[in-house]
Order: sequence, then structure tokens, then C-alpha cells
Amino acid sequence: MSRGKKLKAVFIVSDGIRGHVNQSRGVAHFLSLITGCEVRELEANPAGFLAKIKAKRAIDKEGGGQKELVRWLKRIGGLSFPEAVKETLHFLDAEGEEALFLSAGSGVAPLCLSLGRLFKGGCVTIMTPAVLGTRPFDFAVVPEHDFPRPSKNVLVTLGAPNFITEEKIRQEAERLKELFPPRFEKRIGLLLGGDDGNYRITPRWIEEVVKPVFGHADKNGADLYVTTSRRTSEESEKALEGLAQKHPCVRYLCLASRDPYNPLYGIFGLATHLLATEDSVSMVSEAATAGFRVGVLLAERKKSAKRLAEGICKHLVDWKILSAGCLFGVPKFVLAIERFCERGLACFIKDFADFESFIENISSGKHGLQFCEAKRAAEWIASAWEEGSRQSE
Repeated sequence: MSRGKKLKAVFIVSDGIRGHVNQSRGVAHFLSLITGCEVRELEANPAGFLAKIKAKRAIDKEGGGQKELVRWLKRIGGLSFPEAVKETLHFLDAEGEEALFLSAGSGVAPLCLSLGRLFKGGCVTIMTPAVLGTRPFDFAVVPEHDFPRPSKNVLVTLGAPNFITEEKIRQEAERLKELFPPRFEKRIGLLLGGDDGNYRITPRWIEEVVKPVFGHADKNGADLYVTTSRRTSEESEKALEGLAQKHPCVRYLCLASRDPYNPLYGIFGLATHLLATEDSVSMVSEAATAGFRVGVLLAERKKSAKRLAEGICKHLVDWKILSAGCLFGVPKFVLAIERFCERGLACFIKDFADFESFIENISSGKHGLQFCEAKRAAEWIASAWEEGSRQSE
């Protein structure tokens, strides 16, 4: 990265994965507010493992490896990206050294880094990209639960950054309020995840966990705004839909498999209390960014031999034989959410008594703290960029 230049452009190199796009746009948004830079997006297909290896070789080449990088871009059919960057920089009357290239995840990290090297601009990775790691990047924004090694170019965050802003929440809340106006002062947002390698959200879980929540809301006068995720199974969505039809407290139900609309912002704007399932640290982080002290509902654990290995590893960590960075599976994600709890940003809801206490406590809905990791990451990057500018004068 060249020092001494004003930041004029941020290029998001996007793989189209919603979570990655959300993280990248969040950091870029606040960089734009702080520095006045323009933000552009470049859509790209994720690179395969061999392509990442070849990109790393080109990037590690002494003298910058400009020819090798161009050759690699040609091999993956990516020569259109430098041309698009040149065109944008020309339009903005900017130089390559005044640009920052940003990506999230592993798939497009090689392209992001290659463009940064070609244009002598800055490079940002969100999360630790496979093969490349964080070392080649000027800035790496890495969640604490990935246990990054301490380094000057690494900012450790609580959860991943996201694109949750007050303006977006306000706009979407007005839209949702107009379509599904609340009837009661107490309004509960319920965010349901789904199945992955560690957790399951099943019809049985819906019956055991969600049904009592609906019953409490009916009895005590509360509105429910509910959404599933793309990981929620069809069977569980059907069970949830059938249950919702029996409970008038459900003002709004968004089934992600049928409705592409993302209601999170609207729910954040209308809810007084927020519940989310433990299978998604991202949902917990987004709700905490929106100002909620999140009630985290325990999900079903998948049964497998992996659970035994996880348990043994956790015991070894507890006995300080292994470091916390060795944790994997359920214990790793439980620890991530525990960090939110330690900050007063979340609490586990382990049974119905916990739920009642959480809902009836007027002060438990919002945490009242300043928490926005996308903004903090942007401030860190902008400060380092500005410091480089001052040092070069």
C-alpha cells in the first residue's frame, strides 16, 4: 500500500454470498462516511483451491509479481476487473494509490489482493482467508472466535461486522409498521436459524421452544414478528406456519424459503425484545448492533461422533492443556456467544423461566451500549490510512 494518498475509492470485491456482502458493505459504508470516499462493487466468482495456490505464488513473488498477477488474472478470466477499476478511477479522477480493495471470506480474497497489488492500493480482508492468511493484507478484520494471531495489521472484532444502520432500521420499520401495525406495547422479534453441521431446528424444537413463547405472548399481550432463515428446513417452516395460525400474537411471519424479502431491519425497528437461535453468531451480532440485549435460544445439537471429540477438546482447553484456539464445533460457537454475554450484549435463554424473566424485565430488551464493529473497523482503517498520509508529508 502506498502511503501519503487520500482515500478516494473503496472497491468491494464480492462473491455474492449474502453474509459476506453484508459484512463488506458495512465496513465500506462507514469508510465512506468517515473519509468521503466513493464505494463500488465488483462481482466475482470464488476461486478454487488450485487457483488460490497459484495466486499466492504470484503475490509472494519478489518485486511485486506484476506480470505473474496479470497472468493469473488471465488464467481465471479476470482481466476485465483491472479494466473496470481503471475506468472507475478515471471517472473519480483518482489514482490506484488512492483506492482500497475489500473482500470477505476466502473465495475472492486472491482477486482482492491481486487488484490491490496491481494498483498499489490498500487491501482489506474480513475474516481469515484460506491459503493466503491475513499476513499479505494491509488490514485484516477478524472475529475473535477465529482466534487470530496478534498482529499490527489485524483488528479483532466481537462477531463479524455488518451493515446495520439506524437509517436503514428506521426506514424498514416504517414499512413493516404500515403493513403489520403492532397492537401492544411489548413486541418480540424472533429470529430462527436452521440446520448446519452442529445444530438443528426441528418441528419438535418448534413445539417445545416456540410454542410456549407464542402462548406467553397471547396470554400477556405481546406482538410477535418472526422470520426464518434459508437454513430452516421445509418441515420446520411448515410446523412454524401451522403454529402461527393458531396464535393471534403473531403479527408477521416471514418464511425465508418463500419470501426473498429480508425483514431483519424492520423487526429491529419495531421490536422491544429480541430472541435469536444460537446457531447463528451473525444474527446475534446483528441484533446486538441494532441495540438489543439478545435472548439466545438453545438449539438442538446434532448427534454424531464429532460431539464426543468436541467434548474431549473442550475438557483439554478447560484444563489448560490446549489453547482456546483449538476449540471447534459447538463449544467454539458457545464461547463466541458467551463473549457477547460478558459484554452485556446477550444472555442465554435455557428454559421457559429464563424466557419469562427476560421478557418481563423492562430493562432487558436494550443494552444501551455503543456497539458497531463495522464502524470500529472503518475507524481503524481510516486512522491508519490518515496516519500514513501525515507521515509522508
